[in-house]
Amino acid sequence: MIYKQSEKFFFFLLPISFSLFFSLFCAQAQNWPSKSIRIVVPFAAGGPADALARFISMKMTSELGQPVVIDNKAGAGGVLGAMDVIQSTDGHSILFASTGALVIIPAISLNPNYRPERDLIAIGQAVNTPSVAVVSAKSRFNKLSELVSYAKDNPAKLNYASAGSGTSTQLGTELLKRDASIFITHIPYRGAAPAITDLISGTVDLMFADVPAVISFIHSGQLKALALAAPERTSALPEVMTTSEAGYKTVISGTWYGLMGPAKMPIEVVTKVNAALNKALQHPETTAFFKAQGVQAEIGSPQDFGKFINTESIKWGALIKSANVKPD
Repeated sequence: MIYKQSEKFFFFLLPISFSLFFSLFCAQAQNWPSKSIRIVVPFAAGGPADALARFISMKMTSELGQPVVIDNKAGAGGVLGAMDVIQSTDGHSILFASTGALVIIPAISLNPNYRPERDLIAIGQAVNTPSVAVVSAKSRFNKLSELVSYAKDNPAKLNYASAGSGTSTQLGTELLKRDASIFITHIPYRGAAPAITDLISGTVDLMFADVPAVISFIHSGQLKALALAAPERTSALPEVMTTSEAGYKTVISGTWYGLMGPAKMPIEVVTKVNAALNKALQHPETTAFFKAQGVQAEIGSPQDFGKFINTESIKWGALIKSANVKPD
């Protein structure tokens, strides 16, 4: 009899306890952020991704009412930074995610130690950085069509640089190889900087590089831009034709960035961060900064970003498989 009374008492309290817990949970979400917000950038300080993240974080600080600080966690193509956020317990850690960590690494890893669709939640896309096909100023090629024609007539005579196997700098050229039916030898480097150095010297023939990484070398005349791998031209390089104009409509590549939270992040918090991100992206100073860098702000909902990631996963996953791309 005592057991049954206790049992009844327990089940009577259960809905009350759940209601109190839910109310507390909602209150915490409504009061968020209660301290500084940490944006983990999975790349070294000083690079293009770091610069973009720092600029956006400054604008988000005023929107969220708490400091938004950058924490660089470079390594393993962005995986170390992603794992840091996935395992965070402070409720104020966000990932400045990229194509590599969300799409490419999961596709080329035989045993990925995380799954973005399971372990992370989309907050919002921030930036789309198109890539541009560049050659040394010393190169014989002035148009993408000239390079493609030479590659067809001289199989395996040309090579191309990348920032490493499985990076977007490799996959952009692999798209061109597939769609133009040409073969160019891949020369992987450990990072974009040494690859660009050898490209300028003429040691390698071609590179599909993110615009911010090479725009200064294009303007200074050290590199020639053959084509922008984007649907439309950019005001930062208005004279450079697109790959579509060159006859390769599906050769669209580059690196995109967006904010992701740990899977357990409350929807109310996701909505708050998304709103702050979109306002930051529409700030006049952000617009001017992005224009100079040749990148495009991407304003949308968490659902928009989630759908975009899925589409990109399908696109790059298929190319990785057909081109037999392997990790370093």
